[in-house]
Amino acid sequence: MTDQTIVLAGDLVTLTNPEDSHASFFYELASDEQLRYYSSDEPFRKLQPEEFIYYYLTRLMPSTRYYLPFVILDKDTGQPVGQIHAGRIDQDNQNCMIGFEIHPRFQQRGYGTDAVETLLDYLFFDMQLHRVGAEVYEYNQASRKVLKKLGFSQEGRLTEWLYRNGKYWDKLLYGILRNEWINSADDE
Repeated sequence: MTDQTIVLAGDLVTLTNPEDSHASFFYELASDEQLRYYSSDEPFRKLQPEEFIYYYLTRLMPSTRYYLPFVILDKDTGQPVGQIHAGRIDQDNQNCMIGFEIHPRFQQRGYGTDAVETLLDYLFFDMQLHRVGAEVYEYNQASRKVLKKLGFSQEGRLTEWLYRNGKYWDKLLYGILRNEWINSADDE
């Protein structure tokens, strides 16, 4: 997508492209069983550091025309607190999907909401996308709360998509359009 560094400032966070120095933090995120439970279709398996570093350098860190990753930094301290990305970017149809994770040590402090809000501003105003979507498992109440708070609508449900802990769970599909985002900003 771009070789230039992107830095986006929110109220609580700064989003920037991940660098080599963030590899150990991203390894912590990928190795956290709780985060994998909430964000991955795949059963948890702890990656070996060497395996993860290769994956990080080749898949997570580089931006492409279809994928735009960011590390979420605390705006005051510069400490990494999570990750957020826009994936499946489709410039022809002007849409994408987003995903985000906040490290358990930093949850419930507003970082997730501010990071999503900051990324939406970039996607709608700078990239001129028309629609942004997100997929969330029904048991992920925290992410659902963030999306609803920011004006996303639940658009669909993939019934019994995921089998976890002896039970089937639905995957919920959320979306927001640029005009909905602009109108919600005007209401504030």
